[in-house]
Amino acid sequence: MKNIAIITAGGCGSRLKSDRKKQFMEIMDRPILFWTIDKFVNIPHIDRLIITLPPDAIAQYRIAIKKEFTNSNIKIVKGGKSRKSSVYNGLISCPQNTDYVLIHDGVRPFIAEKDIKRLLRKAVKEKAVIPVSHIKNTIKEIAKKKITKTVPRENLYNALTPQIFEYNTIFNLTKKILNKDIHFTDDASILEYFKFPVSTLECDPINFKITDRSDLKIAKLIIKDKFQEK
Repeated sequence: MKNIAIITAGGCGSRLKSDRKKQFMEIMDRPILFWTIDKFVNIPHIDRLIITLPPDAIAQYRIAIKKEFTNSNIKIVKGGKSRKSSVYNGLISCPQNTDYVLIHDGVRPFIAEKDIKRLLRKAVKEKAVIPVSHIKNTIKEIAKKKITKTVPRENLYNALTPQIFEYNTIFNLTKKILNKDIHFTDDASILEYFKFPVSTLECDPINFKITDRSDLKIAKLIIKDKFQEK
């Protein structure tokens, strides 16, 4: 069985309001992307990593990634103008005999390796599975800065990554919507659009996406704390 992990790192990270794209911002002298790649390179059930990068960063980071991950099977491909186009570029770069594909955000460096392995095992049974974490806070619906409704949170979960799919399924469905003017915030939404069932697996909620300055501060504290423990 051949499993390929696609790590999407082609975005601009505008919410961090920095000249440097967020996936390349450094924590302890390493780009965030490298901390994310760390979690996948030593998993024996993953045969290759495909990293999508902004076109203007490929030359620089192809060399840096090769130097940092010397013995790893990593392929660099050009990211697209949208998430779905970046993912599609990764999908068409997978070997033809790929069975399952893991799609992960390049700025989620805290996915636990044990959770990746759990997700892979469930994907083989379910064909499509995503990690989730239960929402802890009370959720309010707001209009014009006024509360309109309190949303029951019992069945509300955060959608995380890596999201794992049978390769042919995600490839064919992504190809169908590639040129449609529809915005998808994750890859499971594409399967939902076509009424394809997607299973879930509750995983460690520390697997958050670094989106803004506060996330970056928390990420730095977590990484530094782990090194101090060693």
